[in-house]
Amino acid sequence: MSQMMRSAARSVLASRGRFMLTGTAIMLSVAFLVATLVLSDSMRGRAAGDIAEALAGTDAVVQGVVLGEPGGGPGDPERSVRRSLDPDITERVATVDGVDGAASQWVGFAKLVVDGSSVGTGTASDVGRNWVADPALNPFRLASGRPPTEVGEIVIDRSLAGDAGLAPGDVVQVLTTTGMYDATVTGVATFASADAAPLQRTVLLPDKAVSAWLDTAAPTEVLVGVAEGADRAEVLGRLSALTDAEVIDGPDHIRTMQDAATSPLQFLTVFLLAFAVVAVLIGVTIIFNTFALTVARRRRESGLLRAIGAERRQLLGGVVIEAALVGTIATLVGLVCGVAGVGALRWLVGLAGITLLTGPSIVSTTSIAVAAAVGISATVLAAWIPARRAAATPPIEALRESAAEPRVVSPARTASGLVLAAVAIAGGAVAVARSSATWALLVVAIVPALVLCGPAIVTAAARGSAQVARRAAGVCGSIAAGNLAASPRRSASTALALMLGTAMVTMFAIFASSLTSAVGTDVREGLQADLVVTSATADFPTIDPTLAGRIAALPDVDEVAALSIAEGIVAGKAEAIGGIDPTALPTTFDLDPIAGDLADLSDGGVAVVGDDPTLLGGTLAIEFERSTLEAPIVAVVARSTGGFEAPLYFVDRATLDASVGRLLDALLFVDLADGAVADAEEDVRALVRATPGSFFETRAEHVANSGSEIAAFRNFIDGMLLLASFIALLGVANTTALAINERSGELGLLRAVGATRRELRRIVRLEVALLSFVAASIGIAVAVGFGWALIDVTGGAEIPSVVVPWSRLAVTLVVAVAAGVVAAAWPAFRVSRVPVLELAGRDR
Repeated sequence: MSQMMRSAARSVLASRGRFMLTGTAIMLSVAFLVATLVLSDSMRGRAAGDIAEALAGTDAVVQGVVLGEPGGGPGDPERSVRRSLDPDITERVATVDGVDGAASQWVGFAKLVVDGSSVGTGTASDVGRNWVADPALNPFRLASGRPPTEVGEIVIDRSLAGDAGLAPGDVVQVLTTTGMYDATVTGVATFASADAAPLQRTVLLPDKAVSAWLDTAAPTEVLVGVAEGADRAEVLGRLSALTDAEVIDGPDHIRTMQDAATSPLQFLTVFLLAFAVVAVLIGVTIIFNTFALTVARRRRESGLLRAIGAERRQLLGGVVIEAALVGTIATLVGLVCGVAGVGALRWLVGLAGITLLTGPSIVSTTSIAVAAAVGISATVLAAWIPARRAAATPPIEALRESAAEPRVVSPARTASGLVLAAVAIAGGAVAVARSSATWALLVVAIVPALVLCGPAIVTAAARGSAQVARRAAGVCGSIAAGNLAASPRRSASTALALMLGTAMVTMFAIFASSLTSAVGTDVREGLQADLVVTSATADFPTIDPTLAGRIAALPDVDEVAALSIAEGIVAGKAEAIGGIDPTALPTTFDLDPIAGDLADLSDGGVAVVGDDPTLLGGTLAIEFERSTLEAPIVAVVARSTGGFEAPLYFVDRATLDASVGRLLDALLFVDLADGAVADAEEDVRALVRATPGSFFETRAEHVANSGSEIAAFRNFIDGMLLLASFIALLGVANTTALAINERSGELGLLRAVGATRRELRRIVRLEVALLSFVAASIGIAVAVGFGWALIDVTGGAEIPSVVVPWSRLAVTLVVAVAAGVVAAAWPAFRVSRVPVLELAGRDR
């Protein structure tokens, strides 16, 4: 075994240039995988640890009962509505035997405003809480300053203080649902030892300010401490008997909070792992190509070893050891680069506008072990397949001067691939017909189908394009097409990497375009207003409700329609309920009524978004936190106001305010007088600029930005695809270089019969361009067909129709071909500089 190790090490060193790009592909794949695992562990681990530490002193929590099932938009699956607690609940809890302490916790909306500008954007929510006096129950710890005690004093979390550049003593403003308030920062706090609560920006108020600032008469929850020595189960039982509210054990509450904090980020882990898997698959194809060509070049050497007594297992073991050496070295480098590159991945994810947790990364032995196992095992497995084939070749056949691979494609292999392709197509068709995600799982059979049918596809494409290539590039084109047909397996495996990369680009382009179209369709079709005022954050309305009146008072403004949004339970599920002015809204936004009259909302009715006019005349029950509204359905409309959080139900604004309390506005639609657009626009812009929490947009800007949630996500996707495509192009360069060495005698003969260096480079470039075109075309075609089926089946209400961005796909095809040619430029240049005699004299 030691002799085999030394022999394999010498072989790797002797062919270090050959394995350099292969090792780079493995290293990048492993680095991407380990960085993804570390980032995922860091997000979950830090959030879970911070919450557990902050709530360690809370033995139980009393909350209002959950109404219906959780609901909400993408990335917010756990949002729910709870019934309000009784105003005196805390005093009653404190009297229960075994309770050592009880503290009210009020939670609402509060956004920090500094010098007229709101602080903080992205996915973090703006939260207002009261400062809990009991340090055992308070999840926040003072880092500097003192607690707030009087109205007008606040404490902010350390992350918010750093973003705004604030310190104790600074004067700021706080925007809440009840208005704008002047405040003095008296302290800076941490969430346990973290700078902030996960995905939150927190403003902490004194109890005296809670009722007026957060518009609440009862606490959101009661934090309970159990006396030392008391039986917790018995105390929880007494609390449950005291009230009809929900009593949650401390550890259960911590787990719920941990799940709520990490679930919005889980989709990131899924996407990142999907890209990591694709990167590993691309790396596997590169490894396979490298060792297939390397083993093929050693056919005579292997045959000679077999002839003098070497056994099959020895030849197979030698290649496997080489692969293990290359894989181990590349994996170790990849592990180091991956751990060091977590910050870069964190930045790349930040392109999606997602605020990740800060602090040191959590590197677990499990993540390292998984990434290492994947890197080494993938390398060994990919090399074992060609090595096994070579070891099984009889010595006499191996000693013959023959092609490195058979030119005839196995009919059985092609037939097997066609069967799998038929299964994938049938699965997609049935999935669409039955709207069944289970049948859609059969679509993945297209990947092995392409692997099996790849040689036949490449051969057919090469032969079919021979005439076109000849007319376009003369003899060079014919030779390039012939080279692809002469090595169908090598060409197909090289094409597979490009197919995967291009298919990923296409799939996500279709997904992003479909989602953008779905989010923006209502806006494009319904918006009639000249101007739109939007909230500072997408997850919570932030527009001062007095702004609508101030804008309406401008002389050149014809109409202003405000939209407020609240959470309610409809048919057992949390839904967004819109509050509108039924007189003003139809002139600024066309909801496309198909039955009934929106004007009847003023009498306490409700409008439903849908396509069923028979709903008219029915009664709809909507449960809110503080009350229940039963209203007749007076209108059915075909569209909502656009966006992920677009309401599916509308009531009169006064009705909504009476049911849930005063609300901030989510959107303002402004219609200007004819002929006064320019002057009035500046007046409205000035008012909006002076009102923190609101942003100004023209009609065109609002339509363009209606899919802005997707635009940032697309930046993140493009960054991921760029990395995967780079790995695929490494495979093109590596395989091209090895294939040139394999055909050195043929290329030397071409030079000998008069081919110039330029023509030699042109042949190589044309061959790679043709292969890239075939691979990218197949990848796009497969992704369009099966991507359409998957999105159609799984898109649901969020993606009602599939939109294929043909112009973007055309650019993808051109870029894929150009990138392939660029990847082949260096190998083509190198071979063109080798003297003719040296080319012709190289061993096959």
